[in-house]
Amino acid sequence: MKLTRTNIVAAARGDVPMDLVIRGVNLVNVFTAEVYQADIGIKEDRFSAIARYENGEPEFRMEGTSEIQAEGRYAVPGFIDCHVHIESTMVTPDMFARAVLRHGTTVAVIDPHEIGNVMGEEGVKYMVDASRGLPVKILTTIPSSVPAVLGLETAGAEFHAEQITELLKLPDVVGIAELMDYPGVINQSPRMAGIVQAGLDAGVLNEGHAPRVSGRPLHAYLAAGVNSDHESRAVEEIVEKLRAGMTVYIRESSVSQFADIAAKAWQEVPHAANFAMCTDDVEPNDMKNNGQMSRVVRRCIEEGIPAPIAIRFASLNGAIRYGLRDRGAIAAGYLADFSLVDSLESLNVQDVYVQGKQMVANGTLIEDITSSIPPLERNTVIIPSLEEEDFILKAPIQNGKVKVTVMEMTPIGTTVQSSLEVEVIDGKIQSLPSDYLFVAVIGRHGQNKKPFVGVLKNAGLNRGAYATTVAHDSHNLVVAGTNACDMLVAAQYLEKIGGGLTLVDQGEVVAEVNLPIAGLMAPEPVEELGPKVDAFNRKAVEMGVKVGRRSPSMALSSLTLTVIPQIRLSDLGLVDVDSQKLIPLFNE
Repeated sequence: MKLTRTNIVAAARGDVPMDLVIRGVNLVNVFTAEVYQADIGIKEDRFSAIARYENGEPEFRMEGTSEIQAEGRYAVPGFIDCHVHIESTMVTPDMFARAVLRHGTTVAVIDPHEIGNVMGEEGVKYMVDASRGLPVKILTTIPSSVPAVLGLETAGAEFHAEQITELLKLPDVVGIAELMDYPGVINQSPRMAGIVQAGLDAGVLNEGHAPRVSGRPLHAYLAAGVNSDHESRAVEEIVEKLRAGMTVYIRESSVSQFADIAAKAWQEVPHAANFAMCTDDVEPNDMKNNGQMSRVVRRCIEEGIPAPIAIRFASLNGAIRYGLRDRGAIAAGYLADFSLVDSLESLNVQDVYVQGKQMVANGTLIEDITSSIPPLERNTVIIPSLEEEDFILKAPIQNGKVKVTVMEMTPIGTTVQSSLEVEVIDGKIQSLPSDYLFVAVIGRHGQNKKPFVGVLKNAGLNRGAYATTVAHDSHNLVVAGTNACDMLVAAQYLEKIGGGLTLVDQGEVVAEVNLPIAGLMAPEPVEELGPKVDAFNRKAVEMGVKVGRRSPSMALSSLTLTVIPQIRLSDLGLVDVDSQKLIPLFNE
């Protein structure tokens, strides 16, 4: 038997010196929600002993080969992101690790369902392989939403229980990712019941996605074996889910910010033990400028959750959720993953240590992080030959007026169904009122079908066209515009560059973000990609794009998300989310 902690225990006894002692730091104790001055002793890769100060002195003296005087600073456990799509950061796993480490995240639980929807099992395996051996511990949940809902959209692959069972055998897999087809789980459709059972049989977590699910349907979802959610958008919704035993991830992302609502829910049930945190979707410039998990914690503190409790949600509670018994806290025997920050209000991360080794100094990465797995680059934008006529909305009458079903965006990311009466000339709808746009979804996985064209309200674009291949979750090509000519140019340009985002005005490309890896990611660091996204966002706002609580680069990303109420669109048509059925574009 090999003994692995002999030196760590000896250092705790005081028989040998620590490798590193952090002296006089303000320790955030996530077990007791206290902050107090202490010396922290590290031996090899673990915390060996903690000496709390009493009357201005540590309760016992530790000697260290290296020492840091940390008076005035705070020691915070490494953050654990319970649910994140690396693809939404638009960079590869190694570039992701570089970026999040600077903000104090040392563990991330990823859901690669974006690339899974484009490249199937090959894409998932790439993300698992490319995530291994990095200083940020990356755990994987196997996508359940490929596609999110069968029959309502067409992805680049289909995952059923059989595929997921095999993928669960990959290394560092801890669960099945967000079960977005919650009606299928609740009503026990064969596909979703089988996928959940695969997780139960494998003894892994089944992760949830249950916006506005309440009452008996919520209990049916839990009874099926799915017990987490990051989609809650109202105080009463969060409280109900906490009381039901569901783990609620507080989310602050580039798409959805709900720390304020979560804080109000916490005030109602301040002793709830089932809060954790996640970022879900964070674009590169947002992460670079505003932090990652550090931003979620900071926002919760700003909204009134005491700092030690918010930090607990971001560390220990995530570790407990995923059975990481030696992570998530600063205590003897735990892996020495931690950050030093200048204040608990700003959470400005200065130094980051992973398993006792310093990785970030004064906010700068001091160790190179590169995956040995090359980026999975090939053009995945396979669309039919298009012409301007394909983006003109055809009516069921030749001339006169007709009512068209409209997808209307709300500021919080949901949608409602409305209708609009429009003029038809020669069988075509040539123009729309102010704040209405034409919107098209083009299958880009070789479906060889012409675009589905509908009507969108409240997107704000006042000229030209906006196109993206970042369109959850099937990631077909979505283009919204005021005219067919610019919509055609935008779609063809994304086909040419292999995917990404583009803005077109009067036939000219005026902004772009090139994402050649599955039309979702670029093989470059956040520092290079972030300014490109910033430039795109500035131009999008100039062209009138409304964002509500989302970033301009994410403004169209969820229009095709067929599991977020109330109405969405796909390459197959308009979708009523509640009934999970396709609905007619034109009203009788």
